[in-house]
Amino acid sequence: MRCKHCNVDLPETYTRCPLCGNTPSDEEPRIKDLEAIPYPDKKINEAATKPEKNKSPFSVEKIKAYFNT
Repeated sequence: MRCKHCNVDLPETYTRCPLCGNTPSDEEPRIKDLEAIPYPDKKINEAATKPEKNKSPFSVEKIKAYFNT
């Protein structure tokens, strides 16, 4: 199967193109034996997706100590 609008090959199990939503044609794919690989069922660890906060290398106490010396 092939999407004429996106010009991509699709596995036989697809009824709609995931990119544009159009119905694929029965045209011969350029790449043979494509398989649909499902996304994993496991949820992504939230801690891994949260960006780290930019910590300042200086604290208020270090700045006070610098100016008090």
